[in-house]
Amino acid sequence: MKKSSLSFTSELPRLSDLGEELLLIYDEVLPKKSTTFRKWMQSFPLKYPVKAGEDLKSVARFPQHISRIVDLCQNVSNRKLTIVVVGGGSVGDFGGFVASILKRGVRLVQMPSTWLAAIDSAHGGKTALNVGAAKNQIGTFYPADKIFLVKSLLLSQPEPRAFEGFGELLKISWIVGGPLWKQLSREKEINANVLWKYLPAAIQAKNKVVATDPEEKKGLRHILNLGHTVGHVLEAYYKLPHGVAINYGLDFSLRWSLQKGIMSRKTFEGLQQAPVSGYLLSPARDCLLSTKASDLKEFRHLLLSDKKKTKAQTLRFVFIKKPGACIIREVSVDDILIELCRQKEEELHG
Repeated sequence: MKKSSLSFTSELPRLSDLGEELLLIYDEVLPKKSTTFRKWMQSFPLKYPVKAGEDLKSVARFPQHISRIVDLCQNVSNRKLTIVVVGGGSVGDFGGFVASILKRGVRLVQMPSTWLAAIDSAHGGKTALNVGAAKNQIGTFYPADKIFLVKSLLLSQPEPRAFEGFGELLKISWIVGGPLWKQLSREKEINANVLWKYLPAAIQAKNKVVATDPEEKKGLRHILNLGHTVGHVLEAYYKLPHGVAINYGLDFSLRWSLQKGIMSRKTFEGLQQAPVSGYLLSPARDCLLSTKASDLKEFRHLLLSDKKKTKAQTLRFVFIKKPGACIIREVSVDDILIELCRQKEEELHG
């Protein structure tokens, strides 16, 4: 798999740095919120605005999108075309997928506009569409030729977006451990400037994992799904922002790792006492884990739709022994539901 070129910049890049013939796919809210972005995008000869969100990734709606994009690009050489994608995770997934199939693949530039995308989804080459409520069932591995991390663009987000990015930052710090976790664990406040400070290290850490298994053929890259199994269920069921849902999923994984004896009580308490763990969310404490039959039925349905399934009723789940040491084990869907109920009861009765 090709390696993406990374550029950390203060301002939006010049069009000449992006390619010869350019198609801009961008989140339609960006020009409404930033005069600078609006002036910058007006220089693009070809533009395709989209509404961010999981509906954008719907495979049922994709034929309409691709037909319009093909019409836009009918007079452009496939050898010279570059698709520039500016937006959050859903826009990046969509634009990356378009670039991977249009004219059998054209050059791709990713410019994440959210912390979540900047830390995680813009890197590693995954693109995806959803089938119904099942996330990321269709996709390609198609790394961007260039990725621009633009400080002014990222810092223009509302402050709550920084908290949404925290879930993925915490995840990668637990996966790799070492200096990244040691330094992050001491942070007493999570804000945009803190995320920008850790952005290079977080990207480097993810790319190191991706390099061991670029197209997920060895199972090694699956470790990046720490917190995602239950996180995706909560995201879909409660319509949570992805980063918030992953934050909840990390807490669930942490507590299940302790329950199964994979993590020691001493390590668990040390993680809980780290200053930055004050930003860790608990699905049991916040009443997102339910023992109602109707809720459990829907949770089961969502788990059975998970692309991490290895058998009809079995998924790969990422446990954590300590920061820098994660373990992948196969578990049944029923095991996960039982643990959901256990954590709920534990929270209720202490």
